[in-house]
Amino acid sequence: MLYKNSIYGKMKASQISYNQVDVYQLQSWDLSITRDFDNLITLLAQICEVPILTIALNYNSKQLFLAKTGIELNEIPLTQAFIAADPTTLLIIPDALKDLRFHNHALVTGSPDIRFCGSQPLLTEKNELLGHLTVYDKIPRVLSEKQLFALQAIAKQVVALLRLRSEVAVLKKADVDSRSSDEQMNTIFYNAIDAVIIIDDKGSIVQWNPKAEVILGWSATEAIGKSFYETVIPDRYRDAQLRQLDQYKKSGGKTQFNKTIELLAKHKNNSEFDIALGISPISLKGQSLFICFISDITDRKQVTDKLDKQKEFYENILNKIPTDIAVFDNKHKYIYVNPLAIRNEELRKFIIGKDDFEYAAYRKRDIKIAQMRRKLFLKIEKSGKEIRWEDSIKDPDGNMITHLRRLFPVFNETGSLTMVIGFGIDITERKIMEEKQTELVKQLSAQNTQLVDFCNIVSHNLRAPLVNMSMLVKFIEESDEEEDRKLLITKLNPVIDNLHTTFNELVESIQIKQDLEIKSENINLENCLKRTLDGLEAEVNKSEATIKADFEDAPTIFFPPKYLFSIFHNLLSNALKYRSPERKLILKIKTIRVDQHVILSVKDNGLGIDLIKHKDNFLKIGKVFHRNPNAKGFGLFMTKTQVEAMNGRIWAESVPGEGSIFYIEFKNQNV
Repeated sequence: MLYKNSIYGKMKASQISYNQVDVYQLQSWDLSITRDFDNLITLLAQICEVPILTIALNYNSKQLFLAKTGIELNEIPLTQAFIAADPTTLLIIPDALKDLRFHNHALVTGSPDIRFCGSQPLLTEKNELLGHLTVYDKIPRVLSEKQLFALQAIAKQVVALLRLRSEVAVLKKADVDSRSSDEQMNTIFYNAIDAVIIIDDKGSIVQWNPKAEVILGWSATEAIGKSFYETVIPDRYRDAQLRQLDQYKKSGGKTQFNKTIELLAKHKNNSEFDIALGISPISLKGQSLFICFISDITDRKQVTDKLDKQKEFYENILNKIPTDIAVFDNKHKYIYVNPLAIRNEELRKFIIGKDDFEYAAYRKRDIKIAQMRRKLFLKIEKSGKEIRWEDSIKDPDGNMITHLRRLFPVFNETGSLTMVIGFGIDITERKIMEEKQTELVKQLSAQNTQLVDFCNIVSHNLRAPLVNMSMLVKFIEESDEEEDRKLLITKLNPVIDNLHTTFNELVESIQIKQDLEIKSENINLENCLKRTLDGLEAEVNKSEATIKADFEDAPTIFFPPKYLFSIFHNLLSNALKYRSPERKLILKIKTIRVDQHVILSVKDNGLGIDLIKHKDNFLKIGKVFHRNPNAKGFGLFMTKTQVEAMNGRIWAESVPGEGSIFYIEFKNQNV
């Protein structure tokens, strides 16, 4: 440190405000300027009769000695300068050794052995502190009034000179920058890869760069002074360009000039070629000018035309392929849709750049389809593999249309998803055919089952009557007695009747399954029950049966009438036929509605059926479960056949000795 104790040295830097001089300005001053300051300090040294004098400027916490005499240092820290506690006021130190602030200062205790100091702040007109003009002496002393006046006057002269030299430096720098800018502009102008032409506000060519000579064929000497619009622009475009120039001038430069456009330009040899023209207004040295940028885009236009033709070629193919085609970007936005996917051209244009959610909202469609497709898109984005699925939507006529759809991901060389191509094929007719085939297979399966049942009946129910008939015929042929023949013939009638009944019932059951055009009607269940009970009146009275019916939940059934009457007759007659001898018969008939279906239940307290024992034979043709002479095993089989023919369902719950409940589900019972 230069000194230990200083009032100024104890002040915080934030307490002092300086207007620091630009170092660039200091470095740019020439020797003549430095001599001006040397002359001032020489004059002041003579007036004040001092051996040491400095002009110091404040910069980056230092005092830089701009001019000096009698001292070797070029700078000192600002905190170690000989300045007052308030650096903007005059400081006079008659004897530094006796001054508590500076008596330990290195320049006081050592060379140059300062004793006297007078420091005048250099203040601008705005009272901004630039530095200090300081006079020193090696002996204690004071300044006279004339010397003090000279110190303050020359300080003002230093500030004025600093301001003047600073302004000169700024101007020099601006001049250097201007020349540098001009050089850069000229470099750009003459080395530009495009033609650069400068025209005045009348359209006359002012400058013409070398690339303009190459592109347009005119040399700069030939072009300068000519009309840009007559030299470069073909006649058919000239009026439009001149109108824009005129509008720009009339608006005082407020209207926006023409942006870059593509048009044909005229070569010196009068040939025409494609260019991109951009015109920008500028003001240069107070003059309104326009810079014209011209690019020869002949090659680019040829490539673009070729690409457009290729695009048209491929779009023609894509538009005529009998397949829905849609292309998405990596954000699931549509970038192409062919007419088969969306026939309406307006909708096809609308969907470009949008996703399925936006399209669904626009068409007021169910958002579930958009959600499903977004889920599939995310799946293919994650897996990177093709996926397939089927979806069905209604067309404008309300018909359900089914498509088989496929998505193919497309990746770039870095493995990033760039697009997804979607294909869709209308498989509505195929689906209808598949449904018909399924129904046909079901029908053939049922017919096969019928054939098996038919064979079982033939082998079981028809074999015995036929054997009996064969034996009786043989006995008749062998008998010589007329009476015996008559007796044997009478025994043939019951066998023939039984055979006829069995055959008719079998034919009727098969006819039910093949009767595909039978019509359904709304049938009142109360009327159907009454009609059935009227036919079974004798059996009901004989059994003293109690019959309860509850059709409140579903009073009607949409079903073929002859089937429903047959179902009621078979279920009720079976209940009467297989009633328990130990108790009076109680029958409970009820309907309940479940969604779009109706379930009919018929509950009795009769003999019941061992469903565990007979689970494989229950509801099959010709199967009986009790030793009743009238049991033939056709009633329940016929009921099952009639219910299933209308896509219904029949099942039962039963406990032997307690009774049974038969359930029938009638489907699609919309009220």
